[in-house]
This record gives sequence, C-alpha cells and structure tokens, in this order.
Amino acid sequence: MAAISWVPQLETGIEVIDKQHRRWVEIYNALDAAVQAGREEDALTKALTDLVEYSRYHFRTEEALMERASYDEEEFDLHRREHKVFTDQVVIYQDRATAGFQKLTPQVMAYLRDWLLAHVTGTDRGYITPLREAGIA
Repeated sequence: MAAISWVPQLETGIEVIDKQHRRWVEIYNALDAAVQAGREEDALTKALTDLVEYSRYHFRTEEALMERASYDEEEFDLHRREHKVFTDQVVIYQDRATAGFQKLTPQVMAYLRDWLLAHVTGTDRGYITPLREAGIA
C-alpha cells in the first residue's frame, strides 16, 4: 500500500479535528511502513493497538462535538455506527494478529486506508456546517 499524504482535501477547517486526522494519518503511515518493512509481529500488533486506541479517542471527540452542536439525531446515529463498524473491524484484525492468525495483507491495509479517506472526505463533511453554526468551529 501507499502512505497517505496530507492534502487540503482532508481538512475540515475545524482545528481539533484536523489535528486528530493528521495524527490518524501518521499512525496509518507508521503501520504501513511497518508492514512494508516486514517488521516483527509485535511491532505490527503494537501499531494496530495504536490505531484502535487513537480511533476510539478521535471518535469520542467527534461525537462530543456533534452532541454539543445538536447535530441531526439520525445523521449522528449513522456517523456513530460507522465509527463502531470500523473500530470493531480493526479490533478483529488486532485480535487475529495477536493470535498469529492474521497478517496485515494488502487487502487489510487497503481497507484501513480506504475507510479512513472515505470517512474523512465524505462522512465527516456532514458535521462541518452544523459545528460552525453552533460556534464550535
């Protein structure tokens, strides 16, 4: 897989979110570099753990901001569900990697990369205006 380059299209204009998205990209890129270098399984498991933990932290931040902005309830539920599906899938990869049953294949890395990019450039766009209108961004 290829590393993700930070480009203006990934920016939301919300400082805290952009900072966290940048960190998320760094974690993904570190994981990708570990896979490309054929690092030890322990390093890959740690990188996956970092991704899971940071994803949970980031999702809590997004969801708290959406709640403060009284974000549309239906949209909020869909957004939160996307977060849960992603986190659950990464935990499955993490558990399988820890048990020695899962390699971080190009397909797994593509899933992580594609989901992250689609979520940041798609789903996350929905909360920008409501957060700005609520004076949060």
